[in-house]
Amino acid sequence: MRRTGGKSLAAPALAAAAEGGDPLTAALDRLVPAGPEHGFGADIDEAHAVLLSATASPEEKETALRRWFGRHQPCVFAKVASRPGADPALDICWVTEEDLSLGSEHVEKLLQQARERWKLRALEGRTSSLQVMFGSARLAHARPGPELVEVFRLLVGLYLPQWTPIEADTICLDGVPLRRPDGSIELFAASMTVFFTGAHLTRAHDHRVPGGMLLNINAVGHHTQAAHDAGRFRTHAEAIRNSHGTALRSVGNGGIGHPAGHGSTWHLGDSFPTGYGVRRPPRPGHLPADADPERYRALYHIDVTVSSYYADPTPYPPPAGEPAPDEWTMMLDYFTADESPAYHNAALMAGLPIGPEQLHDAPWRPESRPNSRREF
Repeated sequence: MRRTGGKSLAAPALAAAAEGGDPLTAALDRLVPAGPEHGFGADIDEAHAVLLSATASPEEKETALRRWFGRHQPCVFAKVASRPGADPALDICWVTEEDLSLGSEHVEKLLQQARERWKLRALEGRTSSLQVMFGSARLAHARPGPELVEVFRLLVGLYLPQWTPIEADTICLDGVPLRRPDGSIELFAASMTVFFTGAHLTRAHDHRVPGGMLLNINAVGHHTQAAHDAGRFRTHAEAIRNSHGTALRSVGNGGIGHPAGHGSTWHLGDSFPTGYGVRRPPRPGHLPADADPERYRALYHIDVTVSSYYADPTPYPPPAGEPAPDEWTMMLDYFTADESPAYHNAALMAGLPIGPEQLHDAPWRPESRPNSRREF
């Protein structure tokens, strides 16, 4: 199984920059297309009829993407937030093929404008999630490999320029502000994760999405606190318990779109042994009786923003005789009303007090999660 570390993936982009060319357009030109016969499952192929159409309007494309979120996204938070009238809502920033062809400076300006608008809406508790959709046939039909991972890193860096260059296998966090009922402002950490069409049937199957590449920025602590401040829960602890249950329902639902039902994450419990022939994720809304409320397993670190495993096109489950992918033991310990002591949980559930001049900050340095580390 091919594995590529984060540092080596930066070399092509740096070489393009040294030659005076635009690193993004150069990286896009190096993408390797998949074969014309390659499909992505009935749900994505159906969505592509609109998302990759040259005649569909932007409104039609966004409707099609939200429809896919509501039906086929493993994350229950995204399912709920994509519904009409959801509060807090799910915001979408759309970057077109034409935008990408205009290069890094244009794309960065577009992303920073959308990012600023989103944070101002988040300040008032109206949204906790931003979905940056890079709608591109080139990205959708690109073969998983180091060339694709390079594009992902560059695009994430254009969204989070204060921490560029973004390396593979790091956890990147954005900051999302919330004005509390007393007028004070708190900053919550938002996870940032890449989803992409080519993840279909690979070890990253849970991170498949139609249309190209999606940068998912989601602040679950912000969502939880905003829901409590709006009066939907009697106590903050009750709001946290609700969010924790939603997260548990999301774990193990990633087999959607896989003909054998295989997903990349599953509940940790006695009824889910490690043998590859028995993992069948529970359907949304169902939890096994022995599910561990704090731990679950994943084939790769799902909180890493751009995983080097995205470069691996090997099908999952692996063919007979092939080595099994490594497994991570993942934690949900940040769902607590107490302040989380661990760095990787900082401000995921408890907001940090800030001043109005810090509304657009993202103070957390990307944290390395090398593939050699299996516990989190």
